[in-house]
Amino acid sequence: MRSTTLAACALTLAVGVATAGFSLAPPMASAASRVATPVAPPATSKTTILPGHWEYDYRIGPIPAGSETRCLKPADVEQFSRGICTRKYRCDYTTNVVQNGKIRLKGAWTDKKDRVAPVTAEGSYTPERFKLNIQLKTINGLPLAGTMTAKRLSADCPPDQTAAK
Repeated sequence: MRSTTLAACALTLAVGVATAGFSLAPPMASAASRVATPVAPPATSKTTILPGHWEYDYRIGPIPAGSETRCLKPADVEQFSRGICTRKYRCDYTTNVVQNGKIRLKGAWTDKKDRVAPVTAEGSYTPERFKLNIQLKTINGLPLAGTMTAKRLSADCPPDQTAAK
């Protein structure tokens, strides 16, 4: 049972990391995060990552957890600045810094049953690459650490990925 729970948690982390900020429901900001997070300049003056065809690789600790490619649209790039969040969670960050090539997040994911999982992430980015080191405690209290690395393959997405989005 323990290995099944661990595998499910690892899969949840991989899926959460895989969708880190891309094609997701926007995170819901708490009052604390609105106070603690500085107001960002307009998106036109802030460059994070570029849209296009991206490849992701995931690890749970030292274990490879998968890879995939995704087509990122401009809206997905804008979401990158708001932090990691998936459709299954409400994401509240007391720290949300995505600027000058560095990423730092600290907060919690809350599921539909109001169970809370603390999350921290740190990493770096350029317009065509990024890496995130993510640590969290599952809703059952199990600590997990994972890494996501991503690189932009091209400015254009393959037709099959463009049509599916």
